[in-house]
Amino acid sequence: MVKQIPNLLSVFRVLDLVIVIIFLEYSMNLWAFIFFCLGILSDILDGYIARKNKSVTRLGSILDPLADKVLVIGVLIALIRIMDVPYWMVIVIVFREFAVTGLRIVAATENIVISANIWGKLKTASQFIALSFLILGYRQIGVYVLLLAVIMTVVSGYAYYHKYFKDRDVFA
Repeated sequence: MVKQIPNLLSVFRVLDLVIVIIFLEYSMNLWAFIFFCLGILSDILDGYIARKNKSVTRLGSILDPLADKVLVIGVLIALIRIMDVPYWMVIVIVFREFAVTGLRIVAATENIVISANIWGKLKTASQFIALSFLILGYRQIGVYVLLLAVIMTVVSGYAYYHKYFKDRDVFA
């Protein structure tokens, strides 16, 4: 049963998106923020439980990052209309997520695991902070922090691709 808890937390994160968006739609921003934070906490908790109990599963290694992307991208798309978030920022973030996921799939066919690096962690943290400000209605600061998140998004995407190709001497 303990092995399934991280996967259940990832599924919760996907369902949590619906709850967050419903609260945003009805201008219940504090509740949206609370449930968004629960989603973030479930991300931290599922990784901790999986590592602590040595219960990292193949399903979990796919489901966890997918759930993260669903939560972040879903909220970002909703905020384009609700908070007038600049759509180009959302497009850059979505493109990077698809590009890095695609790279991870290619690497997996070569039995290579591309783990999160410091840039990816900074990207995620900056996205969570920006979304928190936006959800709470602080549009101006939220957009500035989202700009920082876009920069971290591009830098982290570059770092993943650079390392992948450097390790293969593609550009040597």
